[in-house]
Amino acid sequence: MSKIAPRKVLKTVLLLCAMSFCFYACQEENVQTTEPDTETTLVPNTTLPRLMERVSLLDGSVDNFIDNANCFIVDLPVTVSANGTTITINTPNDYAAMLGVLQQSDENTVQISFPITIILSDYTEIIIENEEELATQISNCAGPNESDIDIECIDFQYPFSIAVFDTNFEVTETLTITDDEELFNFIATLANGLVASINYPINLIEADGTIISVNSNEELEAAIAAAENACDEDDDNNYNDADCTETLVTASLLNCFWRITNFAGNTELPYEFYFNEDGSFTFSTEPTSSTVHTGNWEVAVSQGSLVLHISNITGEFTALNGSWIIDECSEDELIVYNGNQEVVLEKVCENATAFECFEHIELTVCDEENPFDGFVEMDLEALVISPINCTQEFTFSFHTTQADADSDTNTLNPNSYTNTATQEILYLRIEAIDGTFEVYTIEITVEDCCTNATVLTENLVLYMPFANETTDLVSNWETSENYNYVSDRAGNQNCAISFNGNEMVEIPVTSTNQIVQGDAFSVSLWFRMQNTNPSNYEILFQKGNSVSEGFQISVFDLNTPVFSDADSGYGLWDDPWNMDANLPSDTTNWHHLVITVDENNTVRLYRDGIQRNVDENASIDIGNTPLQNYILGNGFEGHLDDIRVYKIALSPNQISQLYNLEADCNNCL
Repeated sequence: MSKIAPRKVLKTVLLLCAMSFCFYACQEENVQTTEPDTETTLVPNTTLPRLMERVSLLDGSVDNFIDNANCFIVDLPVTVSANGTTITINTPNDYAAMLGVLQQSDENTVQISFPITIILSDYTEIIIENEEELATQISNCAGPNESDIDIECIDFQYPFSIAVFDTNFEVTETLTITDDEELFNFIATLANGLVASINYPINLIEADGTIISVNSNEELEAAIAAAENACDEDDDNNYNDADCTETLVTASLLNCFWRITNFAGNTELPYEFYFNEDGSFTFSTEPTSSTVHTGNWEVAVSQGSLVLHISNITGEFTALNGSWIIDECSEDELIVYNGNQEVVLEKVCENATAFECFEHIELTVCDEENPFDGFVEMDLEALVISPINCTQEFTFSFHTTQADADSDTNTLNPNSYTNTATQEILYLRIEAIDGTFEVYTIEITVEDCCTNATVLTENLVLYMPFANETTDLVSNWETSENYNYVSDRAGNQNCAISFNGNEMVEIPVTSTNQIVQGDAFSVSLWFRMQNTNPSNYEILFQKGNSVSEGFQISVFDLNTPVFSDADSGYGLWDDPWNMDANLPSDTTNWHHLVITVDENNTVRLYRDGIQRNVDENASIDIGNTPLQNYILGNGFEGHLDDIRVYKIALSPNQISQLYNLEADCNNCL
């Protein structure tokens, strides 16, 4: 969008050529006889020429500080005065001198020496004799920051050329367009039957200076349409907001903290606002206040204006919610408005005293140990002191009583403290460099923060979700070995364990999880094969250290799941497995496998929620000795997940429930 463009006579030339080429074809050198592609032809009264015309309109906002109008500019030179200083503005470079005069005072009225000439957005010139005539023209413009027809967020990079054709589609002329005014006048000639097409590629300049290249009418139309409301067009009369960009305002808000010094006339708001990079913010009377309010924020361009969006504030401060147009900005101040409400925010990077940085604290700490016992070793310095951004020097210490804090005795280790109750009060002593001090209370509450909402935990004696760890969440046993973890069946990263055929996991047998002959039990697991060798015997889960003891849940003979014992040679196979030609070579899909044995030695094998085989009163013998270990992945090449062992025989409904559970990635129970 041109700020100030020289006036040309191209419009007249083009009109004459358009009228005459029906008879004489206005041919220049290097005449070509190629027929233009209809996709590159500029068709009058269609979307693309209209968008091009809106881009080429004269931007009248560049001199709003003079004329208070965004749909025309004052032709130069012009003589103006403000604050007792008179300046003749001969070129746009002289604008800075007048802006400097205006910034010296809050009185921003500019007096214009009439008569003047104004240039409208269509490059028409009008002579203005006095203030009344100027006011009439101003009334024809859209108000400050209101929508208008011109598109200012993208510009053409000049020069570029346009081919003009005659009725036989022969190129009669190649026009070079050098500025917005020439382009505007050319677009007007299309209505007279002129046939023309742009010689691509051409470049466009976005509001932030980015140069993009387009290669067709379709790309050009899409680029202009996308930029229509993509920036702050600065169509207001405020000369102070030239540096209010999305990037700069966002960076400024993230620096230090901010106070509202004026909210619709209220200057008594003692709140400190901290804007965070994740789009959230907090505000309270002090950084460590026990009452902290929260919300969300975003700086963005909306309908041509730079806007601070505030949302999700509840309670008595909901009036702050909304889209606030940024009217003025500087390094340490923002003035925003929403309707008739104005808010002034000031950045604060200095604290008057160290005590301004602290207040009584309510601290909630998660006990993530399994099982929950309510005791946590915590780093008080990291939890309480490190988050405070205080510009004054101070020393600190933690105590269990007010008396100890007052006398600065019996200090606690700030980096390793274990609470003595799930709810307790500690005392924080803050001492300034002049020796004065204040004591603040820290109310600590320890909570069970396990969010595991899994079902079917009754009679569960072994539970391993593999949440980037190999741990039994029932006994809290954890391996000391390192294993590789992969995505589970839901795509959760590092939530399943991977075996390469040469490694296994040994889980200690305890009095709680032991299984012997005559016990009812169930083993549930998810597996995904990575080996398609039909002759490999690969064990998923076994009782005992070898195949000569206990029992095994394995895959063999075309990767068919089978449950077998060591003493009797018993085996129960997933017979339907081989009926599906895809299963033996399936290395993509996860499968759910469950083995149940009841008190009568009835063995059932379920795969993917369906019973695949059953043997009532089976001859299986898993041995009367608990043995030392359960083994996972012996000779197995593939992935395992969500292993559960129960001291009951699960029902078909329970097995269906397990099959339909979402993938488990918990690290607590």
